[in-house]
Amino acid sequence: MSTTTELSFSKGKAGARAADFIAFVSDRQTEQTLKSFVLEQAMPHVHIAVGNIDDTIAYVSKLERSPVFLLVDLHGSVMPLSDLGRLAEVCEPSVQVVALGERNDVGLFRSLLKLGVHDYLVKPLTVELLKRTINLSDGKVAPVVRSRAGKTVTITGTRGGIGVTTVAVNLARHLADQTHRRVAYVDLNPYGGAANSMLGLQTNHGLTDVLQNHHRLDPQYVERTLVSKNNRLFVLSSELEYGSAAPINEGALARILTLLCDSFHYVILDVGTRVDALANEALDHSARVYLLADRSVHSTRETMRRLRYIETRDNVPPTSVLLNNPNAVTSGRVNTNDFANAINRSVLHEIPFEPKAIAVAENLGETPKDKSQQGFTHAISRIAGDLTGQQMEAARSLLKKFSIRKR
Repeated sequence: MSTTTELSFSKGKAGARAADFIAFVSDRQTEQTLKSFVLEQAMPHVHIAVGNIDDTIAYVSKLERSPVFLLVDLHGSVMPLSDLGRLAEVCEPSVQVVALGERNDVGLFRSLLKLGVHDYLVKPLTVELLKRTINLSDGKVAPVVRSRAGKTVTITGTRGGIGVTTVAVNLARHLADQTHRRVAYVDLNPYGGAANSMLGLQTNHGLTDVLQNHHRLDPQYVERTLVSKNNRLFVLSSELEYGSAAPINEGALARILTLLCDSFHYVILDVGTRVDALANEALDHSARVYLLADRSVHSTRETMRRLRYIETRDNVPPTSVLLNNPNAVTSGRVNTNDFANAINRSVLHEIPFEPKAIAVAENLGETPKDKSQQGFTHAISRIAGDLTGQQMEAARSLLKKFSIRKR
């Protein structure tokens, strides 16, 4: 159980940051040093507590917004990298994390930097060391490594009605609700896609606003344009009148994605079947692409064309093919193996046909109540596991257990 020392701690209104600086440390001496530092620097909103990394995770996970700076003591942590991985899951990517330890270990230091930790300090902690590490005037930790940023994920399809938005919306929901990531959903149809209806939301025309004003964007501006589903899932969309011109300026989407990736673990881009300038820019700045197809001859041909189209991008984003069954399976459909042979690559996951749960959920703006262990929600869970790396970790754990048993 942590012992707390709060200095002018501001709870603020809903959605506001609870504190600019949060620190959990293992001993009173370090606590006193931190108190001296924040008082000398006249930091107005801080939270200092004596506790371990589990206390840190429990505290931060309850905040609606993460702090600017987070100092965590690794004393007593048997698996510091694993513990910091758990901490990363409850923090926004923009959080600047400083780890504190008792051993000067270069290997550990490098591993922490790869995880996205901004710096690693060795006890005993001093006020001067903190002043050299945390630059309050710039609001930054002294740079050691490139800061951690969120991941941009593009979901596109080979034809209309194939279920791109259905898959994208439910993937975003799963990441926000089940894996506790902070997710921004961007519907790139400026004339109004189906995402808002599926989520039970109204658009505020935020997408066209930021596309038109990309030269003067800042994090606060972008955040005001988002529509909140809950405290982890936000939507950027618009609904232009048909016949009006869509504001598509070169470089606008890239600027928006940069700002969103500073505050969200995942930015889901619903591209639909678009192959225009916005789609090009989305693909050029994607860390991952999912291409949705169905078991028709037309979709098979389009999959091959679109894979070539995606692979011409300068960044060549890793692309996975998802095979969806949006309609009841009938005779005459392309066999799954024939489909994979035709496109000359494997299918990551095949999503089964769901006759009722999805339609009901989309009309009500709710999560599908599909309880099948091999159904639609199970497929979404597997796609999310592939994206977050949890599926690979589970496979490694299973392989390790199997190896131990064989011995």
